[in-house]
This record gives sequence, structure tokens and C-alpha cells, in this order.
Amino acid sequence: MNTSDIPQGVVPLGVVLAGVAFAFGSAVVPHFDSAHRLLALPFGIGVALYALYGVVAALVPQSLADRLGLRILGLHVAMGVLLRASIDVRIVEGWLVLVPALLMVYLLADVYLRRA
Repeated sequence: MNTSDIPQGVVPLGVVLAGVAFAFGSAVVPHFDSAHRLLALPFGIGVALYALYGVVAALVPQSLADRLGLRILGLHVAMGVLLRASIDVRIVEGWLVLVPALLMVYLLADVYLRRA
């Protein structure tokens, strides 16, 4: 299967949907013994990352958007899983905000340098 066989917009849509679902999953933390709570700031910054990617994907060529989206999603998932597995739940909120914020900077820098 060639990448030109995939309809335009399918990969960015999949990246955005999977990314928002992962942002939600990584922002839910256990609270005391029986409940969970949603960390609003990590979830909001994670959603903003994929919203920004969605806008960028509409403006750049499909091949660049597809590769960049998969790279962003892979980095976000890898770093989020490593953080949740290795850091105490009480201090994870700040790190979960920092990861998508740095990925936004990476996204903008990558697009800017490839388009220049």
C-alpha cells in the first residue's frame, strides 16, 4: 500500500482522536482510595497540542502532516507513559503539562524549518 492511496485527512484525524484520548487517559489520576480525578491543566494543554496540530495539518502538504502527526503522537505517548510509570502521582501534574508544551514548540519549529 502506498501513502498516496490513503485519502487526505485520515491520518491527521486519527492522530487528533488518538491524541485527545491519550491526553484524557494520562490526565486521570487516582484520588485517595476509591475515586479518580481529572487534572484539568494537563488535559487542556494536551488537547491544545492536537488542536494546533490539526490546524497545521490543514496548512502543510499531506506527507509532512502525516509524518509530523505520527511523530508527535508517538513522542507524547512514550513520554506520558514513562512519566506516569516512574514519577509519584503527587508531582506528575507539572510534568504532564510540560511534555505537550514542549511538543507544541517542537511542532512549530519543525514546520517552520521544513517550510523555510
